Amino acid sequence: MSKDSSIKHVSDTALWVAHYRANEARRADAIFHDPLATLLSGERGRQIARSFPRSGTVAWGTVVRTSAIDHLIDEALELGVDTVLNLGAGLDTRPYRMRLPAHLRWIEIDFPSIIELKRSKLSQHTPVCILERVGMDLLNRSSRSAIFAQYGSRSNRTLLITEGVIPFISAPDVAILARELAAVSSFRYWISDFANLTSKRKMPKGWEGKLKAAPYLFEADDWMAFFKQTGWHPRKVITTREESERINRPYPLNFPVGLIMRALPREVRRRILGLSGAVLMHAGEGQNRGDL
Repeated sequence: MSKDSSIKHVSDTALWVAHYRANEARRADAIFHDPLATLLSGERGRQIARSFPRSGTVAWGTVVRTSAIDHLIDEALELGVDTVLNLGAGLDTRPYRMRLPAHLRWIEIDFPSIIELKRSKLSQHTPVCILERVGMDLLNRSSRSAIFAQYGSRSNRTLLITEGVIPFISAPDVAILARELAAVSSFRYWISDFANLTSKRKMPKGWEGKLKAAPYLFEADDWMAFFKQTGWHPRKVITTREESERINRPYPLNFPVGLIMRALPREVRRRILGLSGAVLMHAGEGQNRGDL
């Protein structure tokens, strides 16, 4: 069998990330277990992951991000969320692996090819909540407006999730999307990963060529300020530093970046790891929409 490690479309990054989630279960100190990720990512996901430099660092970052978002989802559910709209869901399997209320409606939206892959691979597995899937290009404004209106009218309190999605969308398109989401009255909360100073950070060496078909597009010097301007305000922020310390998963000791990180003064290292993480946002000023 030929080894295909190339990323031909942004949807292929889902295979890449799912491989790392699948591998977490092999550790004695696993933070979570995602057995279906192995089924979904397959051999191609493994080959893509192996082809990237700094694979250990990406695996660490994936686990820390996944753990932080799991924690924020639990918090959002305590706020009375009755629907989750996972935009650019990729190969996420939270409706199968997390402890979720049986009455919760969870809707996954992604490219038709991703949705079909999940439907075919997971047909024999039962989610723990009410799961629906929609095949759609998230940047198709007319299609997404119809979907937002449809699900917005059926929910009282919806949580939006965009995990690993924002970096692949340009800032102007993200701003338009964010304002459209804020305009739907039942869309109360939004969880996303974030990375400040995106426009000033260079892509890791060796990644440019591999991500030609899925380049990083989003640039904002202040991530939180950018989203505040579109109507979304942070309710709870979990930085990469905070989550890695909480789960006792320090930055990997690999060469050369890991060694450099370990050699930095503790406060400098903590400051760097505080620039990224995950955030739970609320729409509007909070009190006006009964969120706080």
